[in-house]
Amino acid sequence: MKILRIVTDNHQIRFDTDTDASVQIAAYRSAFCLDTPVFTATATAQNGSFTLPIDKGGCDGRFLYYRASVDGADCEGACYVEDMGASLRDMPYPVTESKKGLQVTMVHDAINLGVKHAALNVNLGSFLWVEPVEGDTIPYTFDGEEFYFRKSVVEDNDARVRELTEAGVIITYILLNSHTWGWVQTPDDLWEIIKHPGFCEGGRISAFNMHNERAVRYYMAWIAFLTDRYTMKGAPYGRAVGHIVGNEVNSGFEWCNMGEVSVEQYVYDYTASLRLCWQVSTSIWSGARTYISLDHFWTGANFSANPNRFYGSKFVLEELIRLGSTEGEIGWNVAHHPYPENLNFPDFWNDASATDDEDTYRITFKNLEVLAQFLYKEECLFKGQRRRIILSEQGFNSHNTATSEVLQAMAYGKAYRKVMEIPEIDSFILHAHADNKGEFGLNLGLWRRRPESSVPDTPKPIYYVFRDIDKKDEKGVYHWQRY
Repeated sequence: MKILRIVTDNHQIRFDTDTDASVQIAAYRSAFCLDTPVFTATATAQNGSFTLPIDKGGCDGRFLYYRASVDGADCEGACYVEDMGASLRDMPYPVTESKKGLQVTMVHDAINLGVKHAALNVNLGSFLWVEPVEGDTIPYTFDGEEFYFRKSVVEDNDARVRELTEAGVIITYILLNSHTWGWVQTPDDLWEIIKHPGFCEGGRISAFNMHNERAVRYYMAWIAFLTDRYTMKGAPYGRAVGHIVGNEVNSGFEWCNMGEVSVEQYVYDYTASLRLCWQVSTSIWSGARTYISLDHFWTGANFSANPNRFYGSKFVLEELIRLGSTEGEIGWNVAHHPYPENLNFPDFWNDASATDDEDTYRITFKNLEVLAQFLYKEECLFKGQRRRIILSEQGFNSHNTATSEVLQAMAYGKAYRKVMEIPEIDSFILHAHADNKGEFGLNLGLWRRRPESSVPDTPKPIYYVFRDIDKKDEKGVYHWQRY
């Protein structure tokens, strides 16, 4: 037997099959937590389908991993629910007149610049307690279980999100799993649960742990909390509309670490967290968008001598597409980082390794249409629709000289024009707001920094190009059209 599709109507889980038979079902928290099933059941497929109650295991069956067998032989096909049924909320996805975005550090300045998109980092371990802490806890019930969120962290996030929302900025979260982020350290007892079991020295950020049932539950509750709190009617805490799962996962050893594994192993593991984010968030709001994060390496890879550490984005996407077609479709989108070939120099139009063919080594702003054309292919579509693209992190370097700063500004203008020529790109979120002393020697900001510190000092030429890029001049021509 083959399971063709698993869907729900919010009351039952329906399994569509290619034949009729008595079927044994085992349901698990994830494909990596197979020691003890959430439940087992026997059902009879008739007329090409069978159903189970959505709460069969005392929890929401939409988020489980299913294994089916007939007479002891494993069934092929779908393992996950791919149509989540009716959501709690069904408001439209917000639209804005501009694609201009920024990784914001100075909110008032961003508002004055007319920013319409922002990507904000949020860290799993920063938001949660294992046990409630008096005076610093917000209890939140998800799927029948109470979780404890850190009130101080949540309220700090509320303030950022609310201020940007009130200024008309569309916010997407970047979901991270780090022991320390900003001013908040993950409690050690929680970190031991949520860090990936393969996380090793050399990795800056851990992949999400889908190998431990408690870690899976914390992750799901966090996604539910973020979606629920920031899509409420009237937006009392602000509005956030999407989630980028991890950072530059094709260079995962450094930015979404699960140790040294093949690209197939890596994508299989990562897809579990990507899928759960999409399932949980869209169960609350139908418009929530989930993104995979990719850097500019396409068929090439960062440190290609280590094929079990760094991969090409194309191979990651091809494996993700294969898993969706065999185990259950996922409504993923792409958060791409098309930095120039050499991060030290902004003139992307001279990138030799960014070519127009599908097997290009890199995708930068020079050949950005290659990514779009890849996603236009029929096997890449989701329910017949093209996947969306956001450019969630990229910037252009300057070298503390007037000439290099002018070149930086020109690069931004030319890049913005490329973005405007691809309708599936929803936002171009520039990194960074200001030069950062810790940015590996790069000066990517709109603002110069003060000597020997990261305190913003004075705006660079790119600041003014950025401010005016989506405005019309006295001739009625958009500034970006001049590049």
